[in-house]
Amino acid sequence: MNLKNFRWNIVLRVILILALSLALIWALTFTEWFFTPLVLAILLVVVVINLIYYTERTNKDLTQFLISIKQGGFTNKFTGQKRGLSQAGLSKAFNDVIREFQKISMEKESQYLYLQTLNENIGVSIISFNAEGEIQFMNPAAKALFKKPYIRSVEEFKGIDHKLYNNIQALESGEKRVIKTFMHGEMQQLSVQAKDFVLQQKDFRLVLLQNINAELEQKEVDAWQKLISVLTHEIMNSVTPIVSLSTAVNEMLENTGRMESLSYEQKDDILISLKTIENRSQGLIHFVNAYKNFSKVPELRLTDVDLRTLIERIAGLLGPDLHKAGITLNLDLKEAVRAKVDHELFEQVFINLIKNAIEALNGREKGHIEISARHLYGNRISITVADNGPGISEEVLEKMFIPFYTTRKNGTGIGLSFARQIMKLHNGNISVKTEWGKGTIFTLTLQ
Repeated sequence: MNLKNFRWNIVLRVILILALSLALIWALTFTEWFFTPLVLAILLVVVVINLIYYTERTNKDLTQFLISIKQGGFTNKFTGQKRGLSQAGLSKAFNDVIREFQKISMEKESQYLYLQTLNENIGVSIISFNAEGEIQFMNPAAKALFKKPYIRSVEEFKGIDHKLYNNIQALESGEKRVIKTFMHGEMQQLSVQAKDFVLQQKDFRLVLLQNINAELEQKEVDAWQKLISVLTHEIMNSVTPIVSLSTAVNEMLENTGRMESLSYEQKDDILISLKTIENRSQGLIHFVNAYKNFSKVPELRLTDVDLRTLIERIAGLLGPDLHKAGITLNLDLKEAVRAKVDHELFEQVFINLIKNAIEALNGREKGHIEISARHLYGNRISITVADNGPGISEEVLEKMFIPFYTTRKNGTGIGLSFARQIMKLHNGNISVKTEWGKGTIFTLTLQ
């Protein structure tokens, strides 16, 4: 008989226990039977055990339910339909709760996968550390920025760049700064932001670092172009009349007899002075015209170029200069590298870089320049121009891409600025890595 009510199941088992108990007492008291009392006793024990099992089944289900929640398994399913309506309702409640926890668990898993994907692909470097300075988290972007797979303590930033360490420690919660730092021989301009938070009654600091070199460089180029455009316009407006007037006065004095009353020395002084004004004014106009071109964005004429052939042609062109300076040139161009570039502008970039390397190696024994080109991950192309010169100081490295800044006596100061401008037009980048006393590497990167 399959009763659907928990109470009736209990009552039935109690009645059976009472009946079997009375029957056992009667058999032991009024009869001399042996097997009948034994059978009754066994039946009584079975019914009592069944009653205990039946009543404790609810506690077992509850215990199993709580253990399932504690362990986070959420795979158990409770069935109580055969143990009465109350048990069926309790089992249904358990199953409903389990399903809700399964849903929450799936949502948490989805959120975790989303955050993990975001963390692995975001370009911002993220670091968190506790009050003792122990690094708790560092995403792949941070590992790539510092070129270290693992950092245990924030104290290790002293070995990377002491200025960066000081800023990380000195930042107020929510404060943001832009700092210049030198890491691994490269100048980096980083946007650094810190945020303090408390988790499980423990203090933590979250630091966000973003390399904004490309953005600042583009803004810098735009600003210089605007400034040069204004300056050249104003200088030209001022110098052109001076040239015209000095030329006119010079011709008037030479073609008329007005200088006859002057002494020979006076005539000579006047003519020399006017000639000097004219020559220097014309020289200034030529100078302004030369720099005026820097403020103009050249129009690209993109073609499919074999970079190996282009570099070999430039190497042949500058071969006499290299030979005269006693510098050896090695071309590591094993790969066939092609790219859509303006070959004339790119040739000028390589000429500037190689001439700079020759200048850096001036007077150095066993001077050596190496140029390599190769494909990188994601269809990117990297071309490097490396020399074993004395390297570049931090002071010069910070200013070397500023237009008109030069350390050479006869330098114009626009070679590297021009190279950076050309690389930006090609959606590329130029970077420099140097080590004092060991050499310099310029890297051109094309997307």
